[in-house]
Amino acid sequence: MPVTPPVLGQDVRQWGRSLNGFLARNLGKLFFKTSGDNPSENGIFLWDDEKNYPVVSAQNSFRQIAMQQATPANSVGASGDNVGMISWDTNYIYICTAAYDGSTAIWKRVALSSY
Repeated sequence: MPVTPPVLGQDVRQWGRSLNGFLARNLGKLFFKTSGDNPSENGIFLWDDEKNYPVVSAQNSFRQIAMQQATPANSVGASGDNVGMISWDTNYIYICTAAYDGSTAIWKRVALSSY
């Protein structure tokens, strides 16, 4: 049940406690993407907990939002690296092309230059 703001004469502290309780019960539902989420409405921002990055719904699909990851130490990467991760530093842009398996080169990079 939604928590409506207080009207004149109501106890603001009680409303604050009710709002706090509502947010505690529902906040996770507002942010985490589940397999049942439908991207048909544009502009829905969610956290994809399975892939560990934010997504936004656009044109009937969930699209990853570019978020800088730690720069990989080498092309094999590290545990937790997953396809689609992006990183950059002053010399390169790095793209993770597969999930980390401990031996396959999964990170690709392209050099940056002035124009």
